[in-house]
Amino acid sequence: MGPISMLFGNPAVKILEGNLWEDARKRYLLEHPSDRNDDAKTIMRKTKDAYKDKVAASLKEADYKVRAKWRQFKHGMIAELRMALATVFRMSEVDWYSVEIGRLPSPEAIAVPYQLLKHMTAALLFRDLRKQIDFEDLDDPTLEALAAYAADQKFQEVLEGARCHYEPIEIGERRVRFVVTEIIERDAYFVGEENHHSLIDIVILSSVGGSPSDGHKRNQKIAVKRWFDQDRKNRRNDRRFVGDDWEIECERLKPLVTAT
Repeated sequence: MGPISMLFGNPAVKILEGNLWEDARKRYLLEHPSDRNDDAKTIMRKTKDAYKDKVAASLKEADYKVRAKWRQFKHGMIAELRMALATVFRMSEVDWYSVEIGRLPSPEAIAVPYQLLKHMTAALLFRDLRKQIDFEDLDDPTLEALAAYAADQKFQEVLEGARCHYEPIEIGERRVRFVVTEIIERDAYFVGEENHHSLIDIVILSSVGGSPSDGHKRNQKIAVKRWFDQDRKNRRNDRRFVGDDWEIECERLKPLVTAT
């Protein structure tokens, strides 16, 4: 590894390092339950004393392999994210979302937390990378770090691109068609079963209808206009996102969707 590489660590490997140390901390506490009452700084110091050599070896190997694939990965990661996001929508169902306007089974507008959508897209990107022959020599933690890096860097761009270009979104087996109309930052929402609202970033999707759009994306543009001219003024005051069908544990849901 040359001097430039030493000065500028690979960002995906940095993510991997943080994940490895978190895993090591959990392992240390399992092996030393009597240390659970120590403060966080002390636990981390003991963890590093116990696992520094193992973590360093894993990082050295990962850094070498990631750098060999880095240009190829960076070149294709936006397209990979787009495909992963489209697949997340298709794998979900309309009743997994919070209904903003209308009623199931055919609401006019639905919503999902931005961070949950980003998390699910990164998870699916990891699965996609795992299947690719070009990345078969990378282990799962390294691929997870690559997927997390891609989502951190480009997920917002991909989602905003879908919104700006009125791209049709297909949800579920019935391929119900929606369009991303707005990303509302720090929106007041109940999460799970909480009694006090949280401020989370919310992605709004409006129904496009069953008929295909023409070449000028007429139906998508009508849906966006309907949201801003009419639906946005009639949002429910008890809006809540439960998230049961997204396979996220209750204790993880709120920390996940409120992450910044």
